[in-house]
Amino acid sequence: MDARAYGITLLDAATGRLYEARGVRIRIGRGRECELRLADAVESVVSRVHAELTVGASGALTLSDAGSSNGTFVNDERVTAPMPVRLGDRIALGRGGPVLVVEGLGTSPQMAVARAGVVARASRRSLWWFAALGIVVLALLVFEWLK
Repeated sequence: MDARAYGITLLDAATGRLYEARGVRIRIGRGRECELRLADAVESVVSRVHAELTVGASGALTLSDAGSSNGTFVNDERVTAPMPVRLGDRIALGRGGPVLVVEGLGTSPQMAVARAGVVARASRRSLWWFAALGIVVLALLVFEWLK
């Protein structure tokens, strides 16, 4: 049986920015490979892949440090082994790094909404470019025909 996917909403306590991700594994960090990417985080504090949320043996969402240089903390307790995550928990990426508050948590369809949205936007953008190109070609043909 496949592990159930989770959806999580995290609030950056300093900026008020909301982050959302879905999946059976949600990596948090600065890197492009992360499902929850903190692109503007300070490089000296937040690692490329800093922490990881996965579904534990009990079926609950757990947080692990991904070998970061500055550590990961839940409610000021350093994460040394997978730790369950609950609503209201404060996840700190390094001492003095971003603090993310768990605002929403629950099971979710396995497909990540963010990725589906990116694909849908890319498809719409391609469609608009194709339509614009078609209009230009049609206008040129009509212009040549009217000469």
